Amino acid sequence: MENYREILKKQLEELEELQKTTKKELSKVKNAPEGHIHISESNGVYQYYYVADGKRKYIKKKEMNQARKIAQRDYDNEFLQMTEILHGRLDRFISSYDIGVLNELYIHKSEARKQLITPLIKLDEDYIEEWRGMHPAAQNTFDIASSFITNRGERVRSKSEKIIADTLDRYGIPYQYEPLLELKGYHTVYPDFVVLNVRTRKTFYWEHLGIISDLEYATKNFKKIEEYEDSGYLLGKNLIITTESDRRQLDVSLVEEKIKAFLL
Repeated sequence: MENYREILKKQLEELEELQKTTKKELSKVKNAPEGHIHISESNGVYQYYYVADGKRKYIKKKEMNQARKIAQRDYDNEFLQMTEILHGRLDRFISSYDIGVLNELYIHKSEARKQLITPLIKLDEDYIEEWRGMHPAAQNTFDIASSFITNRGERVRSKSEKIIADTLDRYGIPYQYEPLLELKGYHTVYPDFVVLNVRTRKTFYWEHLGIISDLEYATKNFKKIEEYEDSGYLLGKNLIITTESDRRQLDVSLVEEKIKAFLL
């Protein structure tokens, strides 16, 4: 089950940014007169009145700028108050929210008791094992004639693929090298990696394009990306792409950014 704690924390930060923005906007109308704006309609025409100390005064057209300041100030104050209310509610909820306790109910049982129980939520390690079975590795039968070995002991086709594999491993991201994938209406492909976001239990395919400076290679692989997208695998949604050329090496920091953005 997905843990929404980080998403909720991000929402909390967004509310804090909105509060800062609203306070800046309020400073622009701090000199607006006290009181509020009353609006009525007559024959399809809006009429604006300034109300203060129980008295009402009609606002002439030339005074509308002042009316806008008053109305904006009142709206900004209401908006700020609502963000503060929501922030308080969300902060209190996050402090007591921990979906992980559902897994811990089973984890903390004795081994003897676990043998009597079938957990209602699949544990991460069980899900990962099942996921690996659904996405077996090393399906590409084309010979790998390289000396690049990953930290997990897999032989891969390039130094860059080793870097990606080892970085995934370092971040604890489950992956399989060269699984088989059927693209709708096209053919069988062997993506460089299939990877799993354990938190969301979402699967991504990761392709590394190693020599995009070569026109023939680039054309072939851009067509391949189109085939991915036609089959529902979209960049940034469930497809990750990294590139390099003869002038530009694989950017390891970008690999880490993609891992943090999509897989943690």
